[in-house]
Amino acid sequence: MEGQVEVCGSEVEDRGIYMSLPHDAQSCYNLIWRMNKNLEREVEKVGPSGRRGYDKDLQGWKAEAHDLGNCKPRRRKLAFIGRTGAGKSTAINAILGAPVLSTRADGACTSVQTEIIYEDLPPSTWRASIKFIEKDEWKKTLHNLLDDISAVCEGGGLNIGRDDLRPALDAWKALKEVYPHLRTLSFPPPHQDVHTLLDHEPVVSILGTNIQTTGTGFDSLELQLRPYLTSLEEQLSEPSLWHLVDSVHIYGAFEVLASGAVTLVDVPGFGDANKTRTKRTKEYLKNVEVVILVADIKRAADDQAMHIYFEKFLHQMIAIDGRVESLLILLTGADIRINEDQLHHLGSNQRQIIQNMCQEIDRLSESLDEQEKQLDVFFLDYYIAPKDGPEFAGLSERLHSTREMKDQTTRQLQLANATKDTYIAHQRSARARNVFLELYRQVYCSIKQDSTCQPPSLPIFCIGSMDYTQLLVTNKRHRAPVVFTDLEDTGIPQLCRYIHDFGCKKAISDINAHAHRSALLWESIESYFLSSRRDSRLAAYEDAARGLMETLKDTVDEICKTSGGKMDNSVNELEQSLRIEAEKASERSLNTIKVLGEHHQWRSYRTLMRREGEWRSTDLNEDLTLGILEGNASSAWHRLFNDFLRTEINSLVVDISDRSNETIRAIKNRAQRTTAIAPHIDNACNFIHPFDIMNPARDQYMSAILTMQRDFCGSLKGLMRVALEDHYRVVGRESGVGMFQRMKDLNEEQFSPKKAQELYTGLIDQVMTAVRMARNKGETALDEALARLYAIIERSLVCVQGDDQICKTTRRNMQKFLDEEYSAPLAEVTIITDRYKEHGDTALRW
Repeated sequence: MEGQVEVCGSEVEDRGIYMSLPHDAQSCYNLIWRMNKNLEREVEKVGPSGRRGYDKDLQGWKAEAHDLGNCKPRRRKLAFIGRTGAGKSTAINAILGAPVLSTRADGACTSVQTEIIYEDLPPSTWRASIKFIEKDEWKKTLHNLLDDISAVCEGGGLNIGRDDLRPALDAWKALKEVYPHLRTLSFPPPHQDVHTLLDHEPVVSILGTNIQTTGTGFDSLELQLRPYLTSLEEQLSEPSLWHLVDSVHIYGAFEVLASGAVTLVDVPGFGDANKTRTKRTKEYLKNVEVVILVADIKRAADDQAMHIYFEKFLHQMIAIDGRVESLLILLTGADIRINEDQLHHLGSNQRQIIQNMCQEIDRLSESLDEQEKQLDVFFLDYYIAPKDGPEFAGLSERLHSTREMKDQTTRQLQLANATKDTYIAHQRSARARNVFLELYRQVYCSIKQDSTCQPPSLPIFCIGSMDYTQLLVTNKRHRAPVVFTDLEDTGIPQLCRYIHDFGCKKAISDINAHAHRSALLWESIESYFLSSRRDSRLAAYEDAARGLMETLKDTVDEICKTSGGKMDNSVNELEQSLRIEAEKASERSLNTIKVLGEHHQWRSYRTLMRREGEWRSTDLNEDLTLGILEGNASSAWHRLFNDFLRTEINSLVVDISDRSNETIRAIKNRAQRTTAIAPHIDNACNFIHPFDIMNPARDQYMSAILTMQRDFCGSLKGLMRVALEDHYRVVGRESGVGMFQRMKDLNEEQFSPKKAQELYTGLIDQVMTAVRMARNKGETALDEALARLYAIIERSLVCVQGDDQICKTTRRNMQKFLDEEYSAPLAEVTIITDRYKEHGDTALRW
């Protein structure tokens, strides 16, 4: 897999049509808004008719039209995550084509979630919104910071171990950054009152607020936002605001985001030394559609620690979160120059190619040396020769010719070196990509418990952000040295096309979904008003059609019952696997608690309890739940949610659609016997598409499952933390002589065999409750879609005569409105989106 996405067909034509998407998408939304707002008003004009069920239908149509009239473009969040220093911010700047985010090589630059969103602003114009955390959240943080410091003060100052001193120093540093008046105090500081700090005017005045700012020039944007985004800036008399910032939103007319369906998100370093940043990242990932894992290419191929990190991350994404189809890998630093001797895995062909390049470079270097020597000799002869002598003209010509040869050789040597550097860089990229793909395959096969299975394709891009930026500099004299001399070699253009085309496909998909809902609403209303008349000749037809409908319902009920039984069995298998692993974890838990007491001093032990088991590098809740969602339970989880459930729901929707289509055809054939109704039935059948009605419910079903999966965030530690909340509070309140032993005794009692078993049983009960609730949401979505399908078929094809309570004028006006003011703009939307559908095969598949 090369990781470079080729755009098939006429790329220029595709680029042109996608450049017009923002305007066309807005036109589509304007059309959908106008026609549904008009429909809402038109339905309001129709008074009550006394017909059974009419008032309910009327309110339903109005609600649907109102909802469609307010539909807006949906943005998918593409979150860039990775360890501190992996190059996330630098890569995003290159993708955007502007220095929007702070970058730095020797520390974490991004300290808060930063979303970059498309807005149709003038070139280089931007606006930004900075949201600060709420007062209650800062109050909790203050309590934790002061608690860390108090451990030192209670311990008699600085005469304690480094493990206890480091948290206090970090906490004191954070307090001084936020509160400048504390910067003159020495450590350990005097007692600080949490309420006094919380009500400090410069701080309390911005908590829970938003700041809006605008400007022109992205250099000024980065400078203005730096205090809110990063911990690098500190003014002696001003608070360091990044501690208090919840999120930052940046808006601009960035071409890569022009679809309006994609938002890029730079999140704090994942797994860095700052646990606040890491925790924010984990929480944020629950709500993003696409995860872009960023890693340094130098470490991706051979660093064992990085491989362990990758393996753990991939296991969570694939087995637990179900993100295997919404995961992208970005390997940065492909433009860092390396020597061929650093590549230890080249084949004989590659080595021969490099050797030939080296020989050519040596030849050119030798030629250049010789030409320089000749140039020196000719220049000396030229310098001392009489200007009016017979040899002067010839010396001048030879000097000029030698200079041209030297310049030409210099250019050839530069090109040869650049070609070699590019080739070596591509070989390293290929090696890193293959290593990562093999690791991905191994993790996938271990989850599947099948060493021969092939995982879905995983997009991997190896990029050189710095070279890309340098190559965009118009003045070559200002360029820094580069490895790549061509923009395409940096990998950034391919990545930009990938993101852009992904957004375009999603934007058109959203519009088509809104248009389809509008078409179904149109058909539902039209069928109702067309059937609002009585005709005794239609009684026999209605009876036959109703019989076919009842048969369909019975068949679908049986299909759903069979499918539900399969799901019940799979859910029960998962529950059994989880309970077996939970029992093992329960038996290990007491030993985990005892080891905790051996590895911590009383100060850090108490702090850990007060922080509900999660403090610095120790995560007791994760240790206590370790292994439950691994091994057999992990495979069972993956099989159920990422394999079986998807396949089963797809099959269920297809089966229901097929049976419904068979029934529709049977009703249509029966209608041919009754000439009065046959044309109407033929026309109505063309508008009923069972799969299109049921498929959104399938998406809702899987969305509920995915949300449930991601809420666990790869483990059960969140549930464990909540379950032990009261216990942590009791243990953390211990003080005085003998408190350390009492704390350990309380913990060991909590994890005695009987209590531990009850605790872990309760955890699995909660997991299965969440699973069944997610499944119930999916079942509800399917039931509602099935009810809509039945209602449309019955109203359009079965109940073709009514009580004739709606006057002919009302029927005629509604039909005229639907034909002229609803179907016409709907057809215009279809024409616009069809233009992009024709080019859809050239875009990316995600």
